[in-house]
Amino acid sequence: MSARVDIPHYRARVVRTAEVAARMVRVTVGQITPEPGHPPLGDVGPADSFFGLWVPVPDAEPAKRYYTVRAWRPEAGELDIDLVLHGSGPATEWASQARVGDEVAFDAPRGHYAPFPGAQWQVLCGDVTALPAIGRILEERAADAVFTPAHVVIAVDETGQRQDLPLREGDHLEWVCPDQLVARSQELSRRDGDGYVWFAAEAAQMRAVRHTLRRELRRPPERWMTMGYWRRDSEQWLARLAAAGPAVHAELERIWSSEGDDEDRTDRAELLLDREGLL
Repeated sequence: MSARVDIPHYRARVVRTAEVAARMVRVTVGQITPEPGHPPLGDVGPADSFFGLWVPVPDAEPAKRYYTVRAWRPEAGELDIDLVLHGSGPATEWASQARVGDEVAFDAPRGHYAPFPGAQWQVLCGDVTALPAIGRILEERAADAVFTPAHVVIAVDETGQRQDLPLREGDHLEWVCPDQLVARSQELSRRDGDGYVWFAAEAAQMRAVRHTLRRELRRPPERWMTMGYWRRDSEQWLARLAAAGPAVHAELERIWSSEGDDEDRTDRAELLLDREGLL
């Protein structure tokens, strides 16, 4: 497996913006042009697909952060990106004042959502950063004649962050406080029968849910997916990671470029980061 090359695949311009909910802005980009050597944007992958987005920074190089494809309308050549306005940082500062005509760049979308055939139930859990992915999952599933009922749990800091979601018969939606998310996700993961669990939130919360699924319940990897969308100490952690030294970075590269199961690679990477005080 070859290492990813960290360069944009597409250029685009902002065509409109809208407030979706409290502290969440939808930025729609169009005029999407592939970089030389890359095909036009076509299939954007699974319903939780994300990409690296380079946003403009005044008097500095563009900053890259990761965001979910909220919606893709190929007939119009438009892509929606929902951005949570929290704390500070170049992406949050840009999103809060994005203007029509702003140029952005992004790499190829990729995702993980893949409930296995025959799943009797699915659990979709996350915080507000997971709302764009959960919303797209439910919207795309809504068009299927055959679908797996979903139990959805979303943690929000305030009621104004709630959104209308396209539920179907047999679905269940819970809005919870952030400190309830992990315990509720772990509880639902223990349901009887053959089901699929999808979880995305803060990195430490993700590790707790992943431990339950992988270590305690020993669920097969194809029956769950967990992702850490952000870290509470992201800026400090990035600085510590950058200062970790070439040996640590080389070992991480070897791990992520090696053959084998994604979860095995994640285990090895976490062991390395824990040993270096970077987990």
